[in-house]
Amino acid sequence: MRMLAPACLAVIAAFGPAPPAAAQTLLFQGATESDDQLRQLYDEAGNLCLHNPSRDVRIAVACKSMLIYGLALNERGWCLGHEAEPNALKAWHRCEAGSDRFSRDQLTLF
Repeated sequence: MRMLAPACLAVIAAFGPAPPAAAQTLLFQGATESDDQLRQLYDEAGNLCLHNPSRDVRIAVACKSMLIYGLALNERGWCLGHEAEPNALKAWHRCEAGSDRFSRDQLTLF
């Protein structure tokens, strides 16, 4: 057992850690919506999700839709806001270092 850890470390050092599978796979490669349409859909879902305290299913769907539209836009190089920026100031822009990105990890959380 003591030899297993150094052996694993040697393999990782030689080849590097395996990249996450999610980073290699585009979820929305065949999407036909334009970037502007996706931003509009994001805004419409946000109006329902963020301005409604209800726990209705349609509200949950709107909130999850925001994430999906955001992920699709991230795949196309668009990001919403920058790290440590107040939500009220966040705007869509071409992704760069320090840009906020949506996380696939949130897709299964409710």
